Amino acid sequence: MHAALALRFAAIVHALCRAVAARGARGALAAPVVILLWLRLNRASKRIDSLAARLDAAGGALPAPKPDRRRNRPARRSKTLPRRFAWLLRPIPEATAAASQLRHLMADPACAALLEAEPRYGRILRPLCRHLGIRPPPAIAPREPTPAPRRPKPAPDPAPEFIPEIPTHAAPPAPRIRPRAQRPVRAPPRPA
Repeated sequence: MHAALALRFAAIVHALCRAVAARGARGALAAPVVILLWLRLNRASKRIDSLAARLDAAGGALPAPKPDRRRNRPARRSKTLPRRFAWLLRPIPEATAAASQLRHLMADPACAALLEAEPRYGRILRPLCRHLGIRPPPAIAPREPTPAPRRPKPAPDPAPEFIPEIPTHAAPPAPRIRPRAQRPVRAPPRPA
């Protein structure tokens, strides 16, 4: 079951890689972006294949991954692809076919059940969905961040039993406004 998903996904990625290579050779994308995209697509295909093989060997369920000690290290700055939604469709029009096939694959009830049962597929498929302009199905959609609980407002200070009388003073004196000195008017010069 998982192997069939991996084969269909590999076929979609292979077609997308061919389109990326063809358009990249024509200069639709910068060479480093083409290479990085090619590597990421192939890595995603291998990760799906590996996960499917492990799930088939384990009978459909894998234990939760062990915490990685590397998570405590500062994140390594990796080379990134554009993050804009559907950015790949403009320079590579052939990617619309791959997007359609991937959308159809994820809409298949058998595949949807696999995606629902194993959330690790979501970590692999979400970036590709974003690149191709596909809204991920609810099974692999990213979780909404839970807002931090609000701190309760402090209780207002209780009113004192005795309120001292506040002395009132006479109104302050009005400010003295000095009239602006007027400049003397000069007579116009006499004609000579």
